[in-house]
Amino acid sequence: MKYATQSGDPSVHEIPGKALGIWAFVLAFIVPVLGLVFGIVAAGQSRRAGSPNGLALAGIVVSLVLMVAAVITTIAIAVGGGFSPYTST
Repeated sequence: MKYATQSGDPSVHEIPGKALGIWAFVLAFIVPVLGLVFGIVAAGQSRRAGSPNGLALAGIVVSLVLMVAAVITTIAIAVGGGFSPYTST
């Protein structure tokens, strides 16, 4: 089923999961856990509707990359004893 507005292009709100995909991509940079959840939900809605949703996939990927980077950084700081500008190497 093709959705169309007066201009002929589908609106963001007429494509299932499209608005959530945009939110997923934005939230991936601010709160990666929420970006991941929104991305998964948006991808599921789009998949059921049969329409592609690149922003949902991008939100999932960016969220996962940033969460892995945060875990690696946390482990590195914990093992290295943290950062101190007064220590000499």
